[in-house]
Amino acid sequence: MEFDPEILSILEKVKQGDADSSFDYAWEEGRKLYLNGRYFELHEVFEFQWKKEAGGRRLLLHGWIQLAISLNKVFKKPNIRGSKMQAEKSKEKFLKLSETGELSPFGKEQITHLIAYLEKLLSLFESEESWDRERIKELSLPEMQENVKELFSSSVFPRK
Repeated sequence: MEFDPEILSILEKVKQGDADSSFDYAWEEGRKLYLNGRYFELHEVFEFQWKKEAGGRRLLLHGWIQLAISLNKVFKKPNIRGSKMQAEKSKEKFLKLSETGELSPFGKEQITHLIAYLEKLLSLFESEESWDRERIKELSLPEMQENVKELFSSSVFPRK
C-alpha cells in the first residue's frame, strides 16, 4: 500500500516513542482523517498506535480501527460482507471496553452511543449479500471525541 507524504509523516511520528508519548498525536491525526472521510488512513494511523497499547486504550483504538474499515467498505469500496464483519467486531471491542472499569462516566456514555450506532448499522444488513446502503448513508456518523482523555478515568493516562 502506498500512502501520500502526509500519511507517511503521521505514521513516522506515531512510530516514535512509547505509547504515552504518541497517543494524543495519533488520536488527533486519526480524528482529522475520520472527519475528512479518510477511514482507511485512520485505520492505518490507529493500527500503528494500537500495537503499542494495552487495556482500555487498546480496545478503544481497535474498535475504531474496525469501525473505520467497516465505514470504508460502505462509503469507499463497497463490500457488504466485509463491512458487516468489521462492524460486528467493532461492537465487540466497544462492549469489552465498557466492561473494563477504565472509562469515566462520560466515556461510558460515549461508548454507549458508539454501540448504538453499530447496532443501527448492523440492523441495515439484511443478509451476508444484501444491505440497505441508502439508509446506511443516511445514518449520522458517530462522534469522535476531540479530547480522548475525557473518555477514561484519571488512572488510564499518566499525569505529566
